[in-house]
Amino acid sequence: MFKRFTAAVTLAAIGLQASSAPLPRLEQRGHTTQFMVDDKPFLMLGGELHNSSASSNDYMAPIWPRLKKMNLNTVVTTVSWELTEPTEGRFDFSSLDSQLEAARAQGLRLVVIWFGAYKNARSTYAPGWVRKDTSRFPRVAINQTKPEFFNYKGAMPNPVLSPFSAQLQTAERRAFSALAAHLKVADPDHTVVMLQVDNEVGLLGDSKDRSPIAQAAWNAQVPAQLMTYLARHRAALRPELLAVWGRQQFREKGTWEQVFGKDWQAEEIFMAWGYGAHIEALAQGARKELPLPMYVNAWLGPQPGQLQAGDYPSGGPVPRVLDIWKAAAPSLSLLAPDIYVDDVTGVLKDYHRPDNPIFVPEAKFKTAGLFWGVGKHKALGWSVFGVEDGAPNNQMAQAYGILASMSDLVLRAQERDTIRGVLLDHDEAVTESLGGYGLSIRRMSPLLKQIMLDAGVTAPSAAPAGESKPAASAPASANAKSFGMIIAGEPSEFYLVGQDYTVDFSRNGRLAEVDFVEEGSFKDGKWVPGRRLNGDERLLLLPVQGIGVLRMKLLEPAP
Repeated sequence: MFKRFTAAVTLAAIGLQASSAPLPRLEQRGHTTQFMVDDKPFLMLGGELHNSSASSNDYMAPIWPRLKKMNLNTVVTTVSWELTEPTEGRFDFSSLDSQLEAARAQGLRLVVIWFGAYKNARSTYAPGWVRKDTSRFPRVAINQTKPEFFNYKGAMPNPVLSPFSAQLQTAERRAFSALAAHLKVADPDHTVVMLQVDNEVGLLGDSKDRSPIAQAAWNAQVPAQLMTYLARHRAALRPELLAVWGRQQFREKGTWEQVFGKDWQAEEIFMAWGYGAHIEALAQGARKELPLPMYVNAWLGPQPGQLQAGDYPSGGPVPRVLDIWKAAAPSLSLLAPDIYVDDVTGVLKDYHRPDNPIFVPEAKFKTAGLFWGVGKHKALGWSVFGVEDGAPNNQMAQAYGILASMSDLVLRAQERDTIRGVLLDHDEAVTESLGGYGLSIRRMSPLLKQIMLDAGVTAPSAAPAGESKPAASAPASANAKSFGMIIAGEPSEFYLVGQDYTVDFSRNGRLAEVDFVEEGSFKDGKWVPGRRLNGDERLLLLPVQGIGVLRMKLLEPAP
């Protein structure tokens, strides 16, 4: 009896400690939304582990120190339903606890992905007791008219649970809430800063679940919650969604077919509501235990080769149905894109909305997108997938090290809107305004080549830019880019970070004059100057390979 009482007092004390510690949160600050950790703005410099890595402590033991050496401050890791609740009603959080201990030892924060009922539009991480009880937890039914990705003919089937199952929602909500309750006690200092609810949800092979429970939902009235949202936000809805609703004369009542029609676009909207409502139930349950920020991620679509819903996961939080997700799952802090496509700028533009700050949980080992996200879209953070494949000295690690050293400056600049992103894949100048000056930004290597050719000298060839060097298992593409960001400091002072670009400043239609340029670095948040650059060495300020950091002061005219 005394032992039980002592344990209860200990848990209560830990719980009080947890409740008194500041929770990570998203907060509107100045011109942007920022991620607050320990009551301070925090820039997530992250990497996501491979799907199965975290399931083994022995496998992960040598990886944790490597991640720290790669200059990460955040690791996106996984906890699966099948290992958490192998037997119904009995929970095992030993995998999570070991990850907490390892992350703390390295001074790393965690974003935990809950591999629950859905992972990449399948249900392979659901426990066996869920998957084998098809009466209690029904599967989707589809008309298989589309190819199945990441599979082959003759392969064993992959289970896919229906998101319209109330029994599934209850079971998964209980498990996810138990995880949040465990974190409240086991993680009082909030090593875990954010939760991802399931992974790349949606339906492949067809645009709609055609099971009996899904068909009953399709034939029911569109929920009033959704119709109210659409009517209130009609002027700002995504054009694709507005067009689908408009062809039905913007009806505000009726079945799904009556309000949106009967084709793959209407069915994608229906599935987005189905998955969004399922995720909202999980998030609501977890928030009652521990209100950490939560998000879902998207397998992007349409994209080349995946033009209709079902080619990519139908109902996932892709741009064309973001408004449906916002209506269905208001407990989520944001909707996040997994970026494996080449059009990084287009994707970030689609997802950056007043109600949706940018966080990229999965991306290629391509450094250019990181700087564009942080500089242009004031991203909360960035994470490359398969991070353990990266060599300690890869370019992404270099970029993370630089951003970590100057994160206070970057975060202040995001708040004050005194930061601009640079991403150039052509030779034409791009114009910006910053700190009271006009900026003309160009790729430097083509200019230098022409300057040297004019002088009768052969210029060195430029190597591909913006790429990291992961191990052979994670090849990088060879798209050359000039990239970085520009930050305004004190009056007429600018910091240039990045690779292979130059900037000409002007004011009131007249080109400014440089006072001085110096290389340098940040240490403990303070600028440490290096070489003072002058003469013809100003022709190539930032390296063609690697990432440089410069401080430039412009000459103010005499009064």
